[in-house]
Amino acid sequence: MGNHDDQHEHHHNHEKDHKKKPPSNSCSVESVRVFGTTTTDTVFPKTIKVPVTLAEISVVVAVEANIQLEKPALEIIRVWKSAILQQCELVPTFNPYAAKLFVKGFIRKNIEYTTVDHTSTSSVCGDIRHMTAMIPFDFCTDITFPQTGPSLQLSPDFSSSGELLNQSGNGPLLNEGLFGNRQVYNEKPYCELVYTEFTELDIGHNLKHVSGFAQAFTSVQENIVLKVGLKVLQIQQVPLPVICPTPPPHPPHCKKKY
Repeated sequence: MGNHDDQHEHHHNHEKDHKKKPPSNSCSVESVRVFGTTTTDTVFPKTIKVPVTLAEISVVVAVEANIQLEKPALEIIRVWKSAILQQCELVPTFNPYAAKLFVKGFIRKNIEYTTVDHTSTSSVCGDIRHMTAMIPFDFCTDITFPQTGPSLQLSPDFSSSGELLNQSGNGPLLNEGLFGNRQVYNEKPYCELVYTEFTELDIGHNLKHVSGFAQAFTSVQENIVLKVGLKVLQIQQVPLPVICPTPPPHPPHCKKKY
């Protein structure tokens, strides 16, 4: 009997714990009510939503980097390069027709080179090896939009607040206030990579004689001039063209016979 009473008392206390109210300093949402129904305003604009080209720009960037090779190289025989964008952000300025474009990316460069394994007085033998290097770059450039052409469309948010007068008329009502705000969700501008052009100078360092007529190097200094062509776009509402119907042809005039 004693064990049964203990279990009953434990179960009763457990139910009490569940019914306890949260402490007064905890955060909670209570007594939520929804009143009535909402009204919907429907608009049928004669527009299409398409990407609009805001600007096409080309930027020249100079990049210098030192690349360490895994094995001493006799010569570089082939190089492939490509540019990859990681970030392209258009930031408005205090001028509504001007913005700054922040771009960050890297040059993916694959280098094939010959190595030195065996030498003689008349020859050098080795393998062909490769290395892929990721060379970062970044820049910021200005964009000024023409006042008569496509421009960046950003609708601002706004907020408001108001005070109520207390019943005595000598000050604000402290426990009540009026607040309002409106948030507009704009289309974010984005970039497309149009083309890239490269010119470069590769200089081998840490030279070491491997035979009477050849030298090997273990590092390469890269001096790269990169030209990047970009297109800046934003999805916008564009009015549909109004096509007027062609009027019907006039009926032929009949000549009267007398």
